[in-house]
Amino acid sequence: MRVIGLTGKYCAGKNHVASCFEHRGIPVLDVDKLGHEAIKFSHDTLLECFGTGIVGQSGEIDRKRLGAIVFSDSAQLSRLEAIVHPKMVETCIRLLEDYRMQGYGCVVLNAALLHRMKLDVLCDAICYVSSPVCLRFVRGIRRDGVAIHSFLRIERSQKDIAVKDLRGAATIHVLRNWGRSTFIHRQVDAFCDTMGL
Repeated sequence: MRVIGLTGKYCAGKNHVASCFEHRGIPVLDVDKLGHEAIKFSHDTLLECFGTGIVGQSGEIDRKRLGAIVFSDSAQLSRLEAIVHPKMVETCIRLLEDYRMQGYGCVVLNAALLHRMKLDVLCDAICYVSSPVCLRFVRGIRRDGVAIHSFLRIERSQKDIAVKDLRGAATIHVLRNWGRSTFIHRQVDAFCDTMGL
């Protein structure tokens, strides 16, 4: 089974590209969603580390409140990642094995932090979604209502999300998500044709 890594910075369009793969019948493993589960599983540990201010009205951890803490302080971000990343990686490896046992020929691993979590070494090929910073900021406003200072904090926290840092994969393909959706769709089609998917 081949593993295709899918990565890129905040609002580059990874999820849109992931949907293109899903339309081709290729399963996508969303590592961010595994992060949501890891946060729930680590509830008590996170409260000890970051305080009760991260709890929302529901009694669950509010990821926006937690994000406001960790994206403004690299040491706090490292603490969070040390807690949740091992659980995420463990689950990811188990799910990839499940797909392999079910006979799938290919799985896409959608992870912004593909390299930081050392998941890039599991990949046979990687698609890096590239998009200009101004366009990503506009998308962030539309999707999340992000303010400029929040966007810049996220940017600083994602300095290692770059093609030059990726390891392990035999090939790395840059997909340019700079305009119309048909443009990125054609690039995904070309990548799939090259890979024989």
